[in-house]
Amino acid sequence: MNTTDRARAYLAKLPPAIAGSGGHAATFKAACVAVEFGLNDSDAWELLCEWNATHCQPHWTENELRHKLADARRVTTPKAQFNQPPGSLQTDNVAAQWQNPSVTTTNAQTKLATADFSASFFDHSPAGRHFSDLASLRGISIEGVRLAYERGLLQFGLHQGRAAWFILDGSRRVAQARRMDGRAWTANAKAWTLRGSQAAWPVGVAESAPFATVAFCEGSPDLLAAHHFIWTENREQDCAAVAIFGGANINADALRHFEGKRVRIFRHVDATGDAATNRWAKQIADAGADVDAFNFAGLRQADGSPVEDLNDCARVHADDFEIHRCLWNLLP
Repeated sequence: MNTTDRARAYLAKLPPAIAGSGGHAATFKAACVAVEFGLNDSDAWELLCEWNATHCQPHWTENELRHKLADARRVTTPKAQFNQPPGSLQTDNVAAQWQNPSVTTTNAQTKLATADFSASFFDHSPAGRHFSDLASLRGISIEGVRLAYERGLLQFGLHQGRAAWFILDGSRRVAQARRMDGRAWTANAKAWTLRGSQAAWPVGVAESAPFATVAFCEGSPDLLAAHHFIWTENREQDCAAVAIFGGANINADALRHFEGKRVRIFRHVDATGDAATNRWAKQIADAGADVDAFNFAGLRQADGSPVEDLNDCARVHADDFEIHRCLWNLLP
């Protein structure tokens, strides 16, 4: 079986693209997969047309499909081991490993640090239980978890020999792993940011290109929660979620991706979150975006504890939904 046949077999296993039910994200994921397999323009286009005929309801037009493939080319790079048949962690660890180089070159003068996946293995065909388990762990919808996966920002696998979920994007500049059992990696670290990661690079910023609005948040749990709200508010067609790890200033190279967009920042409720939000808002506004920030002050979780971040907001007290009706329009 050659690379094109392997890509065709992989695409056949992807979920269908149905209008109003995440169809855009599903089609964009299919285009990204064609790029990840390293297919040339002709072969990638042929497979995407086949996939459009068998998986899309309704079918995309030629112009729409070409636009999605062009967007995928901009934000996705071929992966050396992605052109293997989909397998499982138990039977195909070697094929699932992300053979990520320590550096990648964007031009003759610039070298960018990339996350080191040498200790990680990915399951490229995760079972439904992965989505269910992570949704339960974070207190969000399965559909939100699935949307993050379909948009290429979530992966499941093994890290340091333990079942993990990863937040990452096609740039390979930054990645973070958390344990599926919810426990910490060490006494002081619930999240493991992979060596070589650029903390200032916002995860998913390049993938946000096709969307008019952005939910900008901090950390892996809030990125998942953002996808939960994108799904619950039926905003799959126009809203992307982007996250940064920690309070670092946004990487200057990433700022151009915000130009012309509507951006809402979901800050953590603490002094550090306030300071970071002010810096991010200025950077994003200076890049040409319309920016505001959501305030969680006064909101409670179902157990009565205060809402301090976007993930907490997924468990907001029912009475507070009645008081703060804006929560039904949480996204920008």
